[in-house]
Amino acid sequence: MRIISIVENDPINSMTGFTLTLYFAGCDHYCKGCFSQNTWDFEKGQEYTLEEIKALILSSRWKNVTFLGGDPFYYQNRDEVLELIKFIKTKTDKKIYLWTGYLKEELEKWIDLKMIDYLIEGPFILEKKDLRLKLRGSSNQRVFHKGVEMTEIDKIN
Repeated sequence: MRIISIVENDPINSMTGFTLTLYFAGCDHYCKGCFSQNTWDFEKGQEYTLEEIKALILSSRWKNVTFLGGDPFYYQNRDEVLELIKFIKTKTDKKIYLWTGYLKEELEKWIDLKMIDYLIEGPFILEKKDLRLKLRGSSNQRVFHKGVEMTEIDKIN
């Protein structure tokens, strides 16, 4: 799999404390106004083996692992990301945060969404950008907690 960067002590991309954040290379959504356009090109990422990332996850002192991009479910990383999610849920007690431009209905074809603690799905739409939203950049994006939509997410302190 290809990863643009790894942030080992990210204080921002979770609601439950510091997180180990993986910025995956590759995205074909090309959202206008995307904050991480530098991750769109799959070739710009560095190649990592599953075993290297699993070891990094196991050695992380944080209780969260965050998947960002690009898009973690970009077709060239998808199988390995699915395997990492299953690994995290069976071998650790860490929470998973995952941002993707794909919709829940597409993702359900690939994985049981109950395995992802916090899924933020849907493309970023610049015209619906709202900085007051929790975990989202635009109001069309939905947040799911273990497969159930969190309709009151913006009321959580």
